[in-house]
Amino acid sequence: MTLKNSLFALSLLFIFSCGGDNNNFFFEDDFTTVPDPFSINGITPVTTETGLIVYEIDEGDVSSPINVGIRDEVTVFFTGRKTNGEVFDSSFKNSRTQANQFTVANLIDGFTEGLLNMKEGGKRVLKIAPNLAYEGTFNELREDTLIFDIELESIIFN
Repeated sequence: MTLKNSLFALSLLFIFSCGGDNNNFFFEDDFTTVPDPFSINGITPVTTETGLIVYEIDEGDVSSPINVGIRDEVTVFFTGRKTNGEVFDSSFKNSRTQANQFTVANLIDGFTEGLLNMKEGGKRVLKIAPNLAYEGTFNELREDTLIFDIELESIIFN
């Protein structure tokens, strides 16, 4: 092995060893300010044709004729957990309390499907099977069922 290849291999080893289990190379996310999961007690879920399980917590502004479409950008508060309750991502991480802005069509399939037709102020819990999540990607969550608490703050039209 040449010196150049050795240095490259060592740098890769360093980068991947610094990130811990979450592939975050430079810092650990702080999830201490993440709110408790939404309660789904007494709510009957709806299972879509694709297998997405949706718990409707709050329908939001039902008087509004506007709902989320596939090409819209939205601002969403969210927390993603594994089925064991471990938080892996959240709009509340690192002491933030700001909704994240997304283009609906650019999200994982289950999240996209779960946002469609929501009204502003709506809240849902999405249970997303691996085939609707990170399947086939280089991601530690690709084999996990994911649970997202989502609250739609606003719809930005495209």
